[in-house]
Amino acid sequence: MARTLIWTAAPTATLQLALHKEGSGPAALVPVSTGTVLLPARRGGFPSAVRLADRCREIGGTALVLRWSGSTQVGSDGTRTTYQGSVLSAMRLAGPVTWWRLKGRERGDAELTADVTQVVGLVDEGRADAHVAGLPSSRTRLVGLPINTMLPVVPVTQGAAPTEPPLA
Repeated sequence: MARTLIWTAAPTATLQLALHKEGSGPAALVPVSTGTVLLPARRGGFPSAVRLADRCREIGGTALVLRWSGSTQVGSDGTRTTYQGSVLSAMRLAGPVTWWRLKGRERGDAELTADVTQVVGLVDEGRADAHVAGLPSSRTRLVGLPINTMLPVVPVTQGAAPTEPPLA
């Protein structure tokens, strides 16, 4: 089962407000020390994640979209695309049309910070709530706990903006 996440340097509150205003969602935002990890709804696939990453770049200046399944991984920061696994597997993971639109394709690892790697591990263990399919894990004694018991999660719901405090 393919999984997707987007990392951006944008602060979580700024990203949440911007995504609410434009009606983007549903998604989960995970605050990390280097910015925010966005876990988009699965039904959108890689092309919609790339569009959402472009929007995150407008808000936070930088964003990396990562999609993986098993040993195949595709990561793109908008100017450079890395992949692990065979080219054919990477192309299937991204979608053929999107694959050819991605810039600077090369074999290699996506440059992830330690906090983003931690979120990837939690998603792999099935802790990303309803946004990513749960996978049973016997690697830790924390099996079955959702991601929001391990890290804070801020939901973004489509079309429902958070209420803003009145101006004083």
